[in-house]
Amino acid sequence: MHHCFNAALAAAPIQKPLWLDRAALRRHQQLNRLQSVLLLVGLGLLAAMTGSLLAGLDGMLLAAGASLLLLLLEPIAGDTAFRHVFGAVPLHPAQAPELYALTQEVARRAGLPRVPMLHLIPSSQIQAMAGGGRKSPVIALTIGLLTTLPPREVAGVLAHEIAHLRHGDLRVLRLAAAAATLTRGMGLIGTMLLMLWLPALVAAGAAPSPLAILLLVAAPTVGDLLTLSLSRRREFLADAGAVELTGDPAGLAAALVRLERLQGDDWERLATRSGAWWLRWLRTHPTVRERVARLACIVTTAPPVKSSVLDAVMRDMVMPRGHAGQRFARRWML
Repeated sequence: MHHCFNAALAAAPIQKPLWLDRAALRRHQQLNRLQSVLLLVGLGLLAAMTGSLLAGLDGMLLAAGASLLLLLLEPIAGDTAFRHVFGAVPLHPAQAPELYALTQEVARRAGLPRVPMLHLIPSSQIQAMAGGGRKSPVIALTIGLLTTLPPREVAGVLAHEIAHLRHGDLRVLRLAAAAATLTRGMGLIGTMLLMLWLPALVAAGAAPSPLAILLLVAAPTVGDLLTLSLSRRREFLADAGAVELTGDPAGLAAALVRLERLQGDDWERLATRSGAWWLRWLRTHPTVRERVARLACIVTTAPPVKSSVLDAVMRDMVMPRGHAGQRFARRWML
């Protein structure tokens, strides 16, 4: 495992070691939160600007009201989404006592008020997802992850998802997605109206400025890029949080390297072959090389979490194939 970790870092840039004590982690979290707030503010201003270009002050107020409404709406519960979308099956403590003991220890270190409920997704993909929030946390793991990764790497992946729950990343990204969706919708409406009325506005001498047209057309793309950037920053924070919870940066790095080796990275492969470096702006996650390089410069004083041999959790379970929609979701969304 250390060999994989070192091999992945052979070509990575050398960085100054970071001693990840609690004070350093708090500073790291504060910086990341500041960056996240700035991105969220940028998304909010972008939505307001789009509304203003579309309908002046009324459009700006409409955008603000719609944003508030979207933020107040509660998301679908994580366990409900996992069961209905992916056909996940709830995994009870009696079926996987060691896996739950590991989850309970990491959740205790994270200070979560409740231990996340685990769900098992019948897929050979190596994937894990978090849902719910601090009060109702849920984590879904695929069969492929539990049968492919050794216990030490499973611990790193679990800690990464628990760090997402601890940092409130699901809510942050939901807020960003709401603002970006609103901007996209208003930008589309504005562009369509512009195409219909621009000739008449030009003839009447009331055409909007080229800058206003450019902002209206570009706003949806800028909103999506800001949302993706926010997602990548939260992944870095979750990696750092996972190291704090497990005391084992090499374990998570090895899991990332193994995942890339077995499943590949289509975005990275496309960017390398085409030379289109800008494709990285379209990623929801940083590249494995970037994440492993950051993990390599972390030195932690936290006691390593115990991750003994895990139970064969599928031994007594009958996994349903699910309906066609769930099989499609597992194939293309995992």
